[in-house]
Amino acid sequence: RKPHPAPKSGEVLEMAIKDLGNFEYDQEHGGNIPTDVRQLNGTKIRLRGFMIPMDQAENITQFALVPSLFACCFGQPPQIQHTIVADCPKGKAVGYCPDEIVVEGKLKVEEKKDDGYIISIFGLDVSSVKPAPK
Repeated sequence: RKPHPAPKSGEVLEMAIKDLGNFEYDQEHGGNIPTDVRQLNGTKIRLRGFMIPMDQAENITQFALVPSLFACCFGQPPQIQHTIVADCPKGKAVGYCPDEIVVEGKLKVEEKKDDGYIISIFGLDVSSVKPAPK
């Protein structure tokens, strides 16, 4: 595993989702997010991936960003460290896009639990969603 360099002030990090979550994560117990990954909390980041709406199909305000749609349909769902929960700003919903997208925003690194289960470790306060260049 390659540790992430400390982010520079004002820099927008561009990386693949699998590179961001390049560590084994204990989804049952949690607590093992590497320090270099935790240091990315609050960093502006640009990620490419695919949208899985979490609330509705139109005027989407929250979606999961995953590295590949095919893995979800034909095999294992992505691991929790390869799933980014993207939150759009209030009043700035987006339409569903079946193609690869580029999402930019402020990264949140924190274990979120629901009913005692860890449901996410990466969140993103979205500032832009665009189709990925082909």
